[in-house]
Amino acid sequence: MSMGAISVRAKLMLLYLLVTFLGLSAFGMLSYGALRYSLLQGKKTHLQGREDRLISLLRENKAKGVTQPLSEQLRNYALVTHEGNLFHVHTLDGGFIFPIEDASHDWGLLAGQNCQTAAFDSILIDGKPAMVMCHQILVDGRAVLLHIGGTLEEEHYILLKYRNALFLLMPGLLILSSVCGYFLSRFALKPVDRVTRAALGIGISNLSERLPVPPARDEIQRLAIAWNQLLAKLEAAVSRLSQFSADASHDLRTSMTVMLATAQLSLRRPRSEEEYRDALEKIVTECRTGSTLLDALLSLTQSDNFMHEFAFKKIDLCALVISGCRRVEDLAESSGILLDWHLPTETVFIEGDDLLLQRLLGILLDNAIRYTPVDGEIRAEVSTEEEYALVAVRDTGVGMTEEVRRRVFDRFYQADLRERKSSAGSGLGLSIGRWIADAHAAELTVRSTPLEGSVFEIRFPLKASPTTQESMLTMK
Repeated sequence: MSMGAISVRAKLMLLYLLVTFLGLSAFGMLSYGALRYSLLQGKKTHLQGREDRLISLLRENKAKGVTQPLSEQLRNYALVTHEGNLFHVHTLDGGFIFPIEDASHDWGLLAGQNCQTAAFDSILIDGKPAMVMCHQILVDGRAVLLHIGGTLEEEHYILLKYRNALFLLMPGLLILSSVCGYFLSRFALKPVDRVTRAALGIGISNLSERLPVPPARDEIQRLAIAWNQLLAKLEAAVSRLSQFSADASHDLRTSMTVMLATAQLSLRRPRSEEEYRDALEKIVTECRTGSTLLDALLSLTQSDNFMHEFAFKKIDLCALVISGCRRVEDLAESSGILLDWHLPTETVFIEGDDLLLQRLLGILLDNAIRYTPVDGEIRAEVSTEEEYALVAVRDTGVGMTEEVRRRVFDRFYQADLRERKSSAGSGLGLSIGRWIADAHAAELTVRSTPLEGSVFEIRFPLKASPTTQESMLTMK
């Protein structure tokens, strides 16, 4: 089973178990090493104490005028001392002073060392572990090598018992840590469970509900806050979508009703050519209204799913503006609006999709005509600024407030829905325009003053323009 298939709770428990195991292992090794060091140091101190007692005995015997040979004094010391048989006295050239009868026996101690300072080594004596100290001392005015040994059986027994105790305790401690880790992970994930239950209870019908935010300033709190912000955005988007769907349905139903009623009335009795023409013009007007709305919805779908095949090529921006203005000049004239354009002396070229750019300019001009009153003015301008080409559409229309300006590019947003029946707005035009600008790595912005007019500006990069459909998908 891969780690990805294990639950977070199980991962936390396993992590706690692993940390506990490593901690216990480190504690066991360190404590075992410390105990072993302490026992060996104690044994060294014991051997040095035996050396001091031997030297003191020899000095006392000399002070008392004892005439026994040195070997006899050493034999008497060996008889009354614990582990008295575990010491040798050698001459510096290796000869035995004590014990004489075991002169052929050698412990093989500390080869190559003169033992001027006390030296210690661990060896086997009669198959049993022991520690031996080698030290050069003065006896009767001459230097000799003293080897004093002490068995390590007791120390090894203590270490063995301690090691066995560690091995016996570790499984139980690991089991206990597993149980504790399970309950700790369960306690730690309780806020996640509460957030999950709350999230499962939120649907499209109650997007106003929010996830509980825990008081602790941790990752769970940040997660809950992020989800609540996402829910707020989703609620606002769904609200705008619902409102737009209701308005779109109403407008389409109204257009269909008008067309049906006009056609039925025209078929009830014979009419004059002028009456038939009026009826057909009314039907054409309603068809255009519905077509505008459906076209906006289709463009919205294309922008979301990248269905448009981008065809970037070199485009004359001045010619594009002239073509766009001439396309709507009749509409502007019929609305009593003066439409004009201003171009630089030199031609400005950019890389872009001709059809999409025509649609973008058409959206801005149509929006300006829709919100500019009779006798107003609209001006399209082309200019350059450092590494950018600028297209601006200025109008003397109704303008917009700061709140409207901030939301004017939001999808489905309309400042005044009541104007839609006369202007056939869908709340999608400027959103689609922003998408087209983004597809050209351009920046679409607006400046506006209420009752004075608005300026929509597009900043096209002159050099770093995308050239393929793949690059545009990456940008999105």
